[in-house]
Amino acid sequence: MPGIDTSVLAEQAIYSPNGALARFSIFALGVMPLFTVLAHVEIAKLIFPSLARCQIASSGNAFRISVVIKSIVLLFTAIQAYGMMSALAAMDLVEGFPGATSVGIVSFVGTTAVLIWLNDIARFPNLGNGVWLLLAIPLLGALPLDLVTSIELTRFGAVSAMDWLIATPVILLAVWMIVVANALLSGKGGEAAPKLSLTVLLWPPFLASTVAGYLFIVPLIFTPELFSDTPWLLNLGALALSAILIPLFVYGYHRLISITQPEIACGEIRSILVAVAGVQFLVCIGMGILRQATSFSFIPSGGMLIVCVTVLLAFRSLLDECFGVGA
Repeated sequence: MPGIDTSVLAEQAIYSPNGALARFSIFALGVMPLFTVLAHVEIAKLIFPSLARCQIASSGNAFRISVVIKSIVLLFTAIQAYGMMSALAAMDLVEGFPGATSVGIVSFVGTTAVLIWLNDIARFPNLGNGVWLLLAIPLLGALPLDLVTSIELTRFGAVSAMDWLIATPVILLAVWMIVVANALLSGKGGEAAPKLSLTVLLWPPFLASTVAGYLFIVPLIFTPELFSDTPWLLNLGALALSAILIPLFVYGYHRLISITQPEIACGEIRSILVAVAGVQFLVCIGMGILRQATSFSFIPSGGMLIVCVTVLLAFRSLLDECFGVGA
């Protein structure tokens, strides 16, 4: 990353070798500024359906709202980049030449601009934003190495065979449930089954986690010692609160569909969304408990597992369309 004193960084990397250099690259913020803003926009659409109705009313409205969202993302990135560069400067990792901090901020903002461009062009059918692909790629890319590492840890006794016996069926069951939810939303539940956007499956776990994070701010401020002494309680509380909020967000999507697409709003859609909410609830709870109960490092959250499986299914559907499979 421009502006970083590599000699000082190399010295500190000796004491923290695992991924130390990667954290100081121009991709250190990753896709999170974009994803965070999109999540809050999605919450705003569910609270104020008129915003979603305005966005789909015309291409001009959609373009103007898109420009506003992208501007907020870049501003948010600049604020985060300034905080990161200030922290690095306090660690004596920023070079002393004039404008080093500004160069670092511009680098972060430029990287986010590239990710925004990829978000616009990397779109799969029925997935909506390309941000899902940007989220899934790092996790899927790291999966082979994580699996090999877990196997090596099993050989040395750091991971028990019982962990594998517990994790394998739970993950396979979760993947099967996600595949079923994808089929229901893609209109494969029958000849007259409606086709719905997969955002109904993808967004609620993350929106629930976002709101749960805000709700936990108050107890973290007034009773910090409670969670510092028992971090598992914080994880369990966040998991339980997110699970409670997921059905509320799915209901919000049902309400949004009823307002913006009244022609497809019917009892069958309600049944499909109830099934989808059940899948999200079980997958998120199951994966959350699994992460606490086992020693594996590669187990994703329920929301990320839903994203990865859904992106892979969308990629397969795209290949089928390209090669005319099932035509």
